[in-house]
Amino acid sequence: MAVIKHISSIMASPLALLKYVVGETKEKKAELVKGLNCSEDPYFAYLEMALCYDSYSGQKFSQRAAGSGKQKIKMHHYVMSFRKGEVTPEEALYVGEEWARNVFGYSMQILMGTHTDTDYIHVHFAVNAYDMKGRHWIDNQKTLKECRDISDKLMRKYGLHVIKEPKRSGSITYTEWLARKNNTSWKQKLCDDIDRIVLMENVKNIADLAGQLISCGYEVRQGKYLSVKPAELKRSRAVRSFRLGDGYGLEELQYRIDNKNQEMSLDKILTYSGVQREYAICLRQMQISFYRCPEFCHSVTYSELRRTAELLCYVHENKIHTKQAFEDHVNRIAEKADAAAERYNEIVKRIKEKEFILEHGERYLELIHTQGGLMPKNISELASLRLLKDNNICSQEDLYKVSHDFELLRSELSQRQSEYEQAAANKKIVTAHYTTFIRQLETDYAHYCKTGKKELEEYEASLSKPEPVLDKKFVEACENIPKWAEKVNAKATEIKRIREEQEKTARRNRDSYSR
Repeated sequence: MAVIKHISSIMASPLALLKYVVGETKEKKAELVKGLNCSEDPYFAYLEMALCYDSYSGQKFSQRAAGSGKQKIKMHHYVMSFRKGEVTPEEALYVGEEWARNVFGYSMQILMGTHTDTDYIHVHFAVNAYDMKGRHWIDNQKTLKECRDISDKLMRKYGLHVIKEPKRSGSITYTEWLARKNNTSWKQKLCDDIDRIVLMENVKNIADLAGQLISCGYEVRQGKYLSVKPAELKRSRAVRSFRLGDGYGLEELQYRIDNKNQEMSLDKILTYSGVQREYAICLRQMQISFYRCPEFCHSVTYSELRRTAELLCYVHENKIHTKQAFEDHVNRIAEKADAAAERYNEIVKRIKEKEFILEHGERYLELIHTQGGLMPKNISELASLRLLKDNNICSQEDLYKVSHDFELLRSELSQRQSEYEQAAANKKIVTAHYTTFIRQLETDYAHYCKTGKKELEEYEASLSKPEPVLDKKFVEACENIPKWAEKVNAKATEIKRIREEQEKTARRNRDSYSR
């Protein structure tokens, strides 16, 4: 079981939070520390985050909050707490990292640390308010729900306990959840009626669907949205169809109507092999369940159907035929992304060092060239500038060289950033597909494959049956039928011509006798 909490204060010091995450302000330091797109050292992490924040926010990362309400939140603080004895510190950090990647993406700067100073293991996350692409993270009820939903999925994935509570969202309130549980929800009945009407042969578009709903006793308004409510509920507000759940938006409903009798053909499935064939079988069974069987409509969602179709296209395009090949493909993409991230972070780190040297270079030269002894405060200041000593900064010429190297690194940074973003995007895509793959293996994949394989085997058997052997004389006779027909037609035409000539001759003889 994992509990996600968000702690945000506009007055909080970013450096203080970073030091807290790694445990510098506590008696017991963090068990494990990891930086995502930033250093594990809180001071270097502060400098790296400051560069990103200052570039996009329009404010200074180091600026103290004025308390006027105009100051932006610089960092977000999340805590993931696990049940006592459920995970080790290493496992907690691993799950926490996966959660952070799924929630914030691959371009957010996050410093995370696993704390073991309480009875339960927990992971702290210090998250920059702006990512390296300039996107601003805003915490609200919606994003917090997404954070907790992703956490629940990870708990199920790794066999950990999940907090069971009624779903609460903008469309499903607790009252509605309770009504559905007790089978008294008119919205659930509306979903069932829509599922039934969509499958009707005479329903070709949304207008037909709306007409059928009206005939069932619903009040319907069709415009930008499809709004529906039972006519007998005078005081109830109409509900927009997309708020009923996945698969009930206008575009989704039209897609369901258009494809209700267009599941993947068995001939198409035979063109695939290995994992691709299994997934094609799985997709066909899901299509049949979703489009043609009302009793199964709620077991397959529109999103699940779409993800399965996208997964099939992906494994086909990348020539993946086995589970092991899929795993190897995922690992290769992940390694490329990690390598690109390492190269990018190395450039960022070097840039930060050069910036620090250029910012404090003049003062460092002034201190080291001071005649006579240094004051205690100057000695302390000189100690804080040890980085310049490590880089052998002794003169203005050295600073000019650093400045030149700094410009070269900045030009290289854009290339490394583009490379990193592309690799991270590819990793995100393949991770999503592999997650779908694993989830289906653990749930309904086997059932769909068993049912679909039986159907496919029967179809293949029918294709392999030998054609009946016909008698040779019968075949020849059938082949000669057109020739016989041609001769018969020609004979009939000749007989007709002769009869017409005979009739003409008889008429002439009668006319001459009369005269």
